[in-house]
Amino acid sequence: MSQAIQIQNLRVRRKEKCICQLDKLTISKGERISVQGLNGSGKSTLLRVISGLESNYNGEVSIPDSFQPIGFVQQNPFLFRGTVLSNLMYGTRGRSLTKVSKLANTIADKLDIADLLERRASNLSGGERRRVALARTMILSPSLLLLDEPFADMDQQGLDATCQYLNSLHDTTILIATPNPLPELPFTPRLFTIK
Repeated sequence: MSQAIQIQNLRVRRKEKCICQLDKLTISKGERISVQGLNGSGKSTLLRVISGLESNYNGEVSIPDSFQPIGFVQQNPFLFRGTVLSNLMYGTRGRSLTKVSKLANTIADKLDIADLLERRASNLSGGERRRVALARTMILSPSLLLLDEPFADMDQQGLDATCQYLNSLHDTTILIATPNPLPELPFTPRLFTIK
């Protein structure tokens, strides 16, 4: 059995219009891929298909169990009411509170948001919201990380922290959807263009 994600002849239609189309994409374990294309080319839809949020499509999408769990930080990440820390802890019920709290603080440090942990999530800037959403996703230790325009709204400090953090995720397969060339990264993702 293949240990790579295989996507072939993917077509996603809405009201007779094809909103995402690609013939073939293979994603190997641990790979980093930049999915680039114009606005409306289907980048977000592709990530939704891979994440399992979009099931109304034609074609073949095969995702081996070794890519589970999947983490998806959407283009406009939703944060819950409460503090940043409560957002990071969301979805960890049933796990050791001490271990999760320690992990939340470690990831917050790496993403340079430790000073925001007690702040209300509703009072964050766009770039801060993206880093909090990324931290919340990473607490669940995804094997596959899907990022939809993750660097939008980030200042240089936030961008640097995020890029360094992503570079440290050696065992995580990462797909980054963006309409523009990526900023300078400490790693070189494989470019996949969607039209």
